[in-house]
Amino acid sequence: MAKKKKKTEDEGGGATWMVTFSDLSTLLLTFFVLLLSMSSLNEKAIRSTFQNFDKTSGILFFKEMQKIRKSPDMVIQDLIKSLKSVYIADVRRLDEVSKTPWKKDFKLVVSSGNALLVKKRWNPGDFSFIFGDQLLFESGSAELKPSAYPILDKFARFLNEASYTAYVDGHTDNVPINSPEFSSNEELALARGYAVLNYLSTHGQVPSTKLALAGYGETQPLAGNDTPEGRQLNRRVEIIFEKIK
Repeated sequence: MAKKKKKTEDEGGGATWMVTFSDLSTLLLTFFVLLLSMSSLNEKAIRSTFQNFDKTSGILFFKEMQKIRKSPDMVIQDLIKSLKSVYIADVRRLDEVSKTPWKKDFKLVVSSGNALLVKKRWNPGDFSFIFGDQLLFESGSAELKPSAYPILDKFARFLNEASYTAYVDGHTDNVPINSPEFSSNEELALARGYAVLNYLSTHGQVPSTKLALAGYGETQPLAGNDTPEGRQLNRRVEIIFEKIK
């Protein structure tokens, strides 16, 4: 009888081990089910959460393609930071400097030809960057300086990643040009705009559907042509960024 009783206790010990193993298996199964549920959260609920956040903050919003985008002001600020890292241009906001026209330090920036001005456009979210002529070209030339490449690379990357189109506009002052290469200011303005557009397209790989070109010559001045600083500012290439609706 004692021998039989010992056998029963051994069998009981085996059953206890199986219970422990079963509990461990159940816990592992629960863990993997939890992981699966976390990886397949309700997408509609997530979008709704961010849309509600957008109504209160005004910073983030969803497009139909489900991407979170920054507000236009933050886009401009990020671009300015990116451009300043190139250490070539002096980036300024045109609306800020225009409140005190031709103050001394701004005159120096313009006369050096290294001004890169950012300007808010009339449509919300649209903006433009204005290149001083010496930042991109030698006098009377439409061949890009190699020093301009890093700046244009920044814009190309932005256009490839963001929902914006770019209009590249060339402008001149009112001093007539008559060189073997260009017979008018309009030709020079168009050639300079094309040089920028061509770089964005070929080297920056920006799709042609996101780019457009115009040359205005002297017809759209930013300042009066009666001063050297005004003429310097009017000789420019402007890239206008418009949001894709």
